[in-house]
Amino acid sequence: MLAEAKRLCHGSCAEGCVEMKRAGLHLKLLEMRPHWSVLKREEQERTIDRGETEPFDIAIPLPAKDRRDPAGTRGGADLFWERFRCTGCGLCCKTPGAGLYLDREDMERICRHLGWPMKRLEALCRYDRQLKAWALRQPCPFYDPEEGCTIYPARPKTCTRYPLHPPLREVPYHLAVDAFCPAARSFVKETLGWWIVCETNWARILKGLEEEGASEDGEVEG
Repeated sequence: MLAEAKRLCHGSCAEGCVEMKRAGLHLKLLEMRPHWSVLKREEQERTIDRGETEPFDIAIPLPAKDRRDPAGTRGGADLFWERFRCTGCGLCCKTPGAGLYLDREDMERICRHLGWPMKRLEALCRYDRQLKAWALRQPCPFYDPEEGCTIYPARPKTCTRYPLHPPLREVPYHLAVDAFCPAARSFVKETLGWWIVCETNWARILKGLEEEGASEDGEVEG
């Protein structure tokens, strides 16, 4: 029943939830439940800090877009970008990895920006035969330690969205971030208190579902 409460919350409370967090109303809830903040912080910060050495994504207390209403549920992503502060550390660019997948639009945009023929860009990529896609080799060949991203205006779409990742399977209604990103880890720590808004809404909806179920059971017995 809790899963149903979370689903209903995402559909009906997403925008209101975002505005409560933007306005800092979670602080009043934390004042009413002081032990919540302490326990959550101790428990969660240990997990968050593992992102420095272990690759994983972590959910954040902001609603993901609903495919049925993407325009009406974009508030979570909007608030994330309002508050997220990239430090420019370059870890996402200079760390070796499997490669950054590029779609055709990415490749054409980069080539136009650099005035390159497509073959020159393909030489910096590997071709994934299974996915039938090009992946830019990592560390990124366009990252400069002094200048940072040398193709910033034409950077791949994946880069424009980083560190946001798709929602986790076990937390499908919330945005997720790459815990490898230091700025993302800081954001997660700073917004731990926002979860109390989500939990308060879940509890309210869950209570309504339980009361509705009890009422239906009473009607059947009657």
